[in-house]
Amino acid sequence: MTLEYRGARLFVTLREEAIAAFAKVVMALVVILLATYFFSMALGLYLVYASPEGLDAASRLVFELPLSVLMVANFSIPMGAHVGVFFFAIWLLYAAAFVLALLDAPPFATSVRNSILPVCFTQSNYLVVLPQLSTVVLVAVVFLQTLQESAGVQTGGLSFENPVLGFLSVSYAPFVEELSYRITTIGLLDGLHLVWKTRQDPQYQGIKRGFRLLATAMWKPEKAKGSLGLRTIGNSGVRGISRLEWLTLAVTSGAFGAAHFLYGGGWEIGKISTAMVSGLALGFVYLRYGAYAPVLLHWFFNYYFGAFDLASQLGLPGAEMLAKGIELLNFGAGTLLAVALVVSCLAGLWSAMRQRAKAQRERVGSLPNVS
Repeated sequence: MTLEYRGARLFVTLREEAIAAFAKVVMALVVILLATYFFSMALGLYLVYASPEGLDAASRLVFELPLSVLMVANFSIPMGAHVGVFFFAIWLLYAAAFVLALLDAPPFATSVRNSILPVCFTQSNYLVVLPQLSTVVLVAVVFLQTLQESAGVQTGGLSFENPVLGFLSVSYAPFVEELSYRITTIGLLDGLHLVWKTRQDPQYQGIKRGFRLLATAMWKPEKAKGSLGLRTIGNSGVRGISRLEWLTLAVTSGAFGAAHFLYGGGWEIGKISTAMVSGLALGFVYLRYGAYAPVLLHWFFNYYFGAFDLASQLGLPGAEMLAKGIELLNFGAGTLLAVALVVSCLAGLWSAMRQRAKAQRERVGSLPNVS
């Protein structure tokens, strides 16, 4: 056994041990972050139903329910429900989304046990993916926002006269926006495309079967594509994203960013690019996991941070320190994962270049000597 071979074996062993140790750190962070998610869900209930400001807001009426489809069709449904009832309905929908993520394939426990890479966005249960992806997107958004503001491009922010009603507003926004930009745009166009592709297939002919395929595509695009034997993100990575899906991802993300600025509310022009980054991530997880996935990723930015911020605004003891701790935890985890992702990509690129160079040398060495 040569010294070079021993050195290579030692390097491989150390690399595998480092990856395994890092995976354990990542899984520990995932568990900790998930614990803070569930704590924030309970905190939201407490703030609305146990604080004086929350009880005052909960007794008010919601007169209309704003909705949006296909990015541009905005309308309202008349309502007469109390804020307390409306908030609880929103809370239950989020709880249902978490349950759907937990029960979806692959199983959560299996994903935790078998996780090897620090970020595996295509082969893991979404509850393992969510804490990793959300923190990485957070770091990307903060980094982009910092760069823009250093150049004088401001992002702005939302402000509300009543902080509890503001929390209600940002908690409801993910449902409206995901219905509009992802489900009824990406999902609908994807579904119509799949129905068109199967127009000659007797198995899918008929209005009822076509409608079932369309509904499946809007609920879970990956499932609809898999039922037709097409490539999916789960089995092919990004190659499972069709050209139509890439186009709709780009268009909806751009529109998502522009809408935040155009509709006002305190956002400035810098919000366009940061919302576009978020929109790309929201569209990707929708294509991979289905309708509940972008709702939960959107929940992270709206309800999750909103609950801790509201607790701080209402002056709960220790809430301000807790809110800052939550921000540091998520930003620190996201930075760690972002660096690991960049290093992993660079290592993969370097390995591919070495393999290509080796193949070229072998090909040259095999050529006949014509001199």
